[in-house]
Amino acid sequence: MTLRLNGESRSFDCESMMLPTLLDTLGFGEKPVLVEHNGVALHQREHAETSVREGDQLEIILIVAGG
Repeated sequence: MTLRLNGESRSFDCESMMLPTLLDTLGFGEKPVLVEHNGVALHQREHAETSVREGDQLEIILIVAGG
């Protein structure tokens, strides 16, 4: 499957995957992130039920605190 991640094409050896699996694969793991999936901002609680498929577009932003 090929996805558009933060404006760049990325290919994966599967037809679809759940969003938490994708985040783990990308190295985000348990880090706090904001995710926009096909133009819709997702709540954290929606991540576990969101499936990512061929051609989907995602914007993933790591949340960093500091001052």
